[in-house]
Amino acid sequence: MMLSMMISGPRQPGNDIDVYLSPLIEDLRKLWDEGVLVFDGFRKETFQMRAMLFCTINDFPAYGNLSGYSVKGHHACPICEEDTSYIQLKHGRKIAYTRHRRFLKAHHPYRRLKKTFNGSQEHETARIPLTGEQVFQRDEHLNTIFGKTQKKDKSKSCIWKKRSIFFDLPYWFDLDVRHCIDVMHVEKNVCDSVIGTLLNIQGKTEDGLNTRQDLADMGIQSQLHPRSDGKKIYLPPACHILSRKEKISLFQCLHRVKVPQGYSSNIKSLVQFKELKLVGLKSHDCHMLMQQLLVVTIREIFPYKVKLAITRLCFFFNAICSKVLDPVKFDDLENEAVIILCQLEMYFPSAFFDIMVHLIVHLVREIKCCGPVYLCWMYPVERYMKILKGYTKNLHRLEASIIER
Repeated sequence: MMLSMMISGPRQPGNDIDVYLSPLIEDLRKLWDEGVLVFDGFRKETFQMRAMLFCTINDFPAYGNLSGYSVKGHHACPICEEDTSYIQLKHGRKIAYTRHRRFLKAHHPYRRLKKTFNGSQEHETARIPLTGEQVFQRDEHLNTIFGKTQKKDKSKSCIWKKRSIFFDLPYWFDLDVRHCIDVMHVEKNVCDSVIGTLLNIQGKTEDGLNTRQDLADMGIQSQLHPRSDGKKIYLPPACHILSRKEKISLFQCLHRVKVPQGYSSNIKSLVQFKELKLVGLKSHDCHMLMQQLLVVTIREIFPYKVKLAITRLCFFFNAICSKVLDPVKFDDLENEAVIILCQLEMYFPSAFFDIMVHLIVHLVREIKCCGPVYLCWMYPVERYMKILKGYTKNLHRLEASIIER
């Protein structure tokens, strides 16, 4: 929990977090190799207790700092690594992570479709995730230079920035999942992208003139290409954007929602009819929208196939966040995640598929290895961080405020 008190912003440790973690790693090595003498209150005797670090739970930027992997750029997915499929959008200046058909079974009919996707059939297969030993071999030769003032050697571009200090633990090589992808942040970012695109909120939507020009350059979704009459540029209406009447209908539904006390925040307070947008969405608000409310509000206002894709996405998050999971259904859930992303590729613009949307593909694999989601997400950590932040009454003396309390 002390890690949550680290200074954020431009002065945050970043890759230098290993310096801060060194004493912790020494303690973890001692707990694994020698153990510590602990008194058993029930048996009234002492015993030698040993412990291990099962995995780390953090958001995606911290994932990169702890693992040593560069989670930005063309190969931002730490599981696909160099096999990450990306498109550098010229006009939108974003990186889109598409081609999720690679994760489908060999003879799935979506693989043969051309016009619906990128204009070609898909014959490649997904990459098998690297083991801990393979990851160690990739970054053991890297020369790590700590310190903010030290100049980094940028002549060699590498997706691995450093050798993680966690590899000093003797069992770290054998873990299938060393750093968990946080479902809470993935769900929130996906919800923000979906809501921003459906409502066409300026600054949050993934649709616009630049996006339409990128579609024209790629030669896909011709019905959405911008058109010009010589004076003005016209953007044809898209099936994934609500009209004003449909937005009002959606907001009226959310405004009338009544839930039991403690079930969620006051959804009515998030709705702004004047600007037709949702304001102040927190992580749990996005969680409730994706799990329950969005499915209800879009029942009558979307074309069937678009509505089906969004509904399946909501049902998928609902399924993986359950406290009781049937291991027999893991393969079906994994296949369902890929089909959902393929269906979203049919109707949503390429700019919609940022790295957070792509990470949906790998969530079920981590559930297989680490257990139910509620044991491996950041809701407990975020709640405790609120308590720690409450200790800070003087923003100019952060440490002194915390120590005083």
